[in-house]
Amino acid sequence: MTDSRPVSGSGPARRPADAARLRKEVTRRARNAGAGKKPAGCTRGARDTDLPPADRGPVRAFIRDAVDSRRRVVGLFLPALGVVIICAIGPASDLQRYVLLGGLTLLALVVADAVRMGVGITRAARAQFPDETVPGLATGWYSFLRAHRSRSVRRPPPRVAPGGRPTSRTR
Repeated sequence: MTDSRPVSGSGPARRPADAARLRKEVTRRARNAGAGKKPAGCTRGARDTDLPPADRGPVRAFIRDAVDSRRRVVGLFLPALGVVIICAIGPASDLQRYVLLGGLTLLALVVADAVRMGVGITRAARAQFPDETVPGLATGWYSFLRAHRSRSVRRPPPRVAPGGRPTSRTR
C-alpha cells in the first residue's frame, strides 16, 4: 500500500491558483483588521495603557496639561530656527545681518523661556505629587519637547485649551 499524500505535510497538495487565492485572502483580512485602528495615543480619550511608556502616568499627564495650558515663546523655536538657517545660506546683505541678529535674539529668548518653563513645571509637579519621583532634567526636557511642537501635532492631543487650568487629578 502506498500513500498518495505528500511527505512534508498532512493535507493534500495545493495548486498554484489556490496558493494565490489564499495569499490574497490573507492580505485582505490583514488590511481590514487594521483599517479602523489609530496609532497609540492619538485619540482624545486615550487611556493611560494606550500611551507609549514615556507618556504614561499622572505626573506626565500633569506636565502635558501644564504645557498645553499656556502659549509660550518656546513655540517659536522651529520657525525661528528655519528663518536663521535660510538667512545664513543667503547672500550677504544688511537685511541678512539684521534678520540673523533678530533670530539669534529670539533663540536666546526661547532658551531662557524653556529653562524657566522646565524649572516651573518641575516645581509644580513635585508639589502636586510629593510621593512620586520627579526628575528635574527629564521633566524639563519632556516639557520642552512638547512645548516646541505646534498644538496640532502634539501626541497625545492636548486636553486643555490655552488659558485653561491644568487638571489636578491625583492618581
